[in-house]
Amino acid sequence: MYPIFFSVSSQDVNFAEEIWKQFPSDWIYLYSKTGEEGAHMWDEISRRELPKSRVMVVFWSQNFVKASGCLRELRQATTLVRDGRLACLVLRLDEHPITWKDGLDEETKDVFQDLKPLLDIRTSKPKVEVPRAIYLIQRVAEPILKSDHPRLPRHDILQTLQRVIQKDRFKYFPAVWVSGFNSVGRETLTREFNRNFTPNGRGILIEVNEASLPKQTLLTIESEAFQTDTGTLRALHADPDKERPAAVADAIERVFAGGNYVIFRHSRIVDESVELPEWIDEVANALTPGTRPKLFIISQLPLLAERRERCRDSLVAQRVPTVDEHQMAEFCKQLIGHFDRNPDRWHEGEINSLVRAAGGSLGFIVSLVRGAAGMEDFDQIDQMIAHDAQRMADSITTYVRWGFQQLRDFEDEQKTLLFLNDVSPCDSADLEKVIEPKRPMLRVLGKLLELGLVERENEGLYRLTPLLARRLSRDLVRPELVRWLRNAYAGFVSKPFDAVVEGHEYLKIEARIKASLWSESEKVPESEKVPESIIAFISASHWFQAGIRLYHARHREPAYRLLKKAFERRLEFAANSRAELIRYFGLSAIQNRKYREAEACIQLLDGDYRTKGISAFMHAALLEHKRQIPDAIREYERAVGLNLGRDRRLERTYRPLIKCILETNSPDFHKAKSYALEWLKLRQTVFSLMALARVYLHWNYRGTQSGGAVPHNIDRLYIEALDNLETHPGVDSAVFELKAEEARFSGHFRKALEYMDKAIEADPRFELRSERWRLMGKSGIKAVAEQALTELEAARSNIEYRGNWVPFLPALAETYALALKKTGQSIGSKVNAFAPELDNDEIGQIVNRVKRMH
Repeated sequence: MYPIFFSVSSQDVNFAEEIWKQFPSDWIYLYSKTGEEGAHMWDEISRRELPKSRVMVVFWSQNFVKASGCLRELRQATTLVRDGRLACLVLRLDEHPITWKDGLDEETKDVFQDLKPLLDIRTSKPKVEVPRAIYLIQRVAEPILKSDHPRLPRHDILQTLQRVIQKDRFKYFPAVWVSGFNSVGRETLTREFNRNFTPNGRGILIEVNEASLPKQTLLTIESEAFQTDTGTLRALHADPDKERPAAVADAIERVFAGGNYVIFRHSRIVDESVELPEWIDEVANALTPGTRPKLFIISQLPLLAERRERCRDSLVAQRVPTVDEHQMAEFCKQLIGHFDRNPDRWHEGEINSLVRAAGGSLGFIVSLVRGAAGMEDFDQIDQMIAHDAQRMADSITTYVRWGFQQLRDFEDEQKTLLFLNDVSPCDSADLEKVIEPKRPMLRVLGKLLELGLVERENEGLYRLTPLLARRLSRDLVRPELVRWLRNAYAGFVSKPFDAVVEGHEYLKIEARIKASLWSESEKVPESEKVPESIIAFISASHWFQAGIRLYHARHREPAYRLLKKAFERRLEFAANSRAELIRYFGLSAIQNRKYREAEACIQLLDGDYRTKGISAFMHAALLEHKRQIPDAIREYERAVGLNLGRDRRLERTYRPLIKCILETNSPDFHKAKSYALEWLKLRQTVFSLMALARVYLHWNYRGTQSGGAVPHNIDRLYIEALDNLETHPGVDSAVFELKAEEARFSGHFRKALEYMDKAIEADPRFELRSERWRLMGKSGIKAVAEQALTELEAARSNIEYRGNWVPFLPALAETYALALKKTGQSIGSKVNAFAPELDNDEIGQIVNRVKRMH
């Protein structure tokens, strides 16, 4: 049985075969290619193939109308379509009409009557060509990709939720906050729960984050729930009354009246530990209790006590826990039976390995079993998951790396992941436009779905699976892919929506806005990059979100420009969101040497007791950037005290604090070690493990200079720390960076450069390139210093470095001056020419500092 059925005249079969070649061999029934030998053809079609198909493609032509077999298929399909068992697409191969007209053969009148129910989906234009036919078939057949694997019932939680939401005998709380880790089944539970109230009701899924604004959310609901067209969306966007949370509540009430419900899913810009904006509480309070809940908010974060109090009459909470190993093992066996054609080959050892790696996450166990089911040799399971991993995060990192390895020869899949990393969720028609794949887009998406790297949303939307969040930087930053993405953005934003593909209008608008803002061409006026029909929709929220993403992608100049635009309209955001915006803009201002703006942000945050810890951290970062290292250390230590109990803030503080301690002439190694160990107690990451190893490395080589005793076992301590770092799944460039530093301490500059080259190969971020050039400038080897000069001069005009050039320019100018000194050239005038963006005072300080160096 095949999910797609081709109904075509024998005279047109060559056209159909050209299309058939472009799809997986087990997708399409075409009698000339996949018909069973020796079977009675009509019996095969009428009893087995056509009734079991999900999509029928009619190759309509004057030949079709004369083919008796095609007419029998059409008649049977009419009944299946009316029963809701079959979707259809009509491809017009010639100009033969699709509705009855006078002058046509009277005997064919019934044929047009049979065709009529199949015309609900828009047909192709006459004389359709093969590429267009392939595209239309992909669109209609796209739901085939929807995963239909077994689900683990959570009856106990459903019963608890039923009790929690009931307000009185006939009324229910209008809003429900469903918390729990990603992939534990929060959304599945929500949809199962609602089937008890509205069996045919749809859950309208809306992505929200800390930067979301009411009007933006309203437009998404209008588009996704009511299929509102772009013109109406534009009118709503221009209405100032739609900026209020009450407008969102009104839209949710209309969704409820239509028998459906709304799901707000808390998605990350970078970090899901940031609270959702307070206006969502106003939305919940504006909803009236009804015969079932109207709004479900899915978040990793539990409902805070103050929010619960603010919404005590309108919002209740339910936590979804992870699944215990016994339940997970039983569920794993169900999945094996579904995904593996030979389930008997599985033994308890393989099952237990996957269960331990999944860490109670239902979504992750599905991905693991799906991936393992395609393996011929189960010895590969150790490559797919962290061996005997104690932490799910390690297993996820290892699994994602394994998934990327499977895509080494699949360029279209790599491009799709890279684009979805910035523009997610995205409609499959838009993905087709931007990727321009060599194979059908459905095959590309099918491969990514099979590996568990991409998820299919309702009705043709795709997004990166949450497992991928922040795990793409190592594998998808190859120069050729980055260059492709920059060009892809430029071409995509101006492309119109496809008239054949309706729906998701606002998400398509947002996709183009994101692609425009997250490209590296922000210096071009938006009006020249984005069509006039879309530019009016760009809001402070878009600037905020794109600025944060660019900041974490280390595109410092573009991030600053966008965050500044959002900062100037910060009063549009609620308190929590506004604090995040001020934090990011302040840090971006520091990186771009806009110190007055940074000081203004610090003052704003210092005026609120809730953000004093953030203010202290930013003040320390400002002092560090100004090279006032002792003062920066004191301020970072104050930030540690103010942020006790806030683990994420402490993690962000320990890293620069330890770095600053090691930058002093006489480091306090005992204090640096103490902070590194405190950090490791919070979380064992690449950064915390590297920090401890780096403390021991510096202590070993610089301890005697500091006047203190060096531990007698310092070599062993360093080796153990380095070993722990090497075994971490996300190690990337860290070990090479440390070995380069160790080689430099021991005077082996060429060896240090070799390690830095390996570090950059593993993680080509600009900081490492800058450090490598500095190492070349300080090497004392004339030929190496000359090479540094050549590379730095070439880098000035390299478009790939544009977003980081000015923020790094003081350090780069000093490196350039060092290299000039080592080659015996005059420094002042050449540094001026290399760094014209720096003022005379800065140039003078750099030149004097370099002249004093030995």
